[in-house]
Amino acid sequence: MHRFMYIVGLLFAVAVIICIPFGVFFALRVVWHGLNGANPNLAIALITGATTIIVSTITVMIGRHYERKRDIEAHFRSTKLEMYEDFLKEFLGLFDGSTKDKDLTPFLKEWERKLVLKAGPDVLATYFIWKTKLKTNSQMAEGLFAMDNFFRALRADVGQSSRGLEKGAFTHIILRNSELFLSITKKNPNMTLSDFSKIEKSLGLDG
Repeated sequence: MHRFMYIVGLLFAVAVIICIPFGVFFALRVVWHGLNGANPNLAIALITGATTIIVSTITVMIGRHYERKRDIEAHFRSTKLEMYEDFLKEFLGLFDGSTKDKDLTPFLKEWERKLVLKAGPDVLATYFIWKTKLKTNSQMAEGLFAMDNFFRALRADVGQSSRGLEKGAFTHIILRNSELFLSITKKNPNMTLSDFSKIEKSLGLDG
């Protein structure tokens, strides 16, 4: 949705830029016909000067508009990047042991408050889906794919592409045997994490 609105805004700006010269042309044409009969040389000088001023003013205004817009987007992106990094640090700490015994409830409540104001729509949508799956059945493997979609949305929201990354690629970060997990879930997408743990043990991969 954010991308759609950006494209619409860009097309509108282009349309305005295209229409302005036509408006200027017709205005100058009226002035030309008015002055040409009285003094052709004066008409040429006035139109040339007016055109130069108008074009320069429009160019400066458009340049400043997009420069300000880029500055705002860059600042906003940097605040979102910091917010997303804070989340990943706390969440991934659950798997490397750095936040294993830490109560993350206060952090998540404060983080979600920021999320509402700063995150893009795709980030919010994928986060809500992931959170719902964790609440309803945290043992389903599909919860990890919901996490994967959320991570992709985070990257897209700060201008990073996930093109070329297979579905579930971010499970490599938290699973020891992620290749096996992805291979099995392609055939059995409804597998539970408990089932996968049993498979790991049967293959001697749980050590």
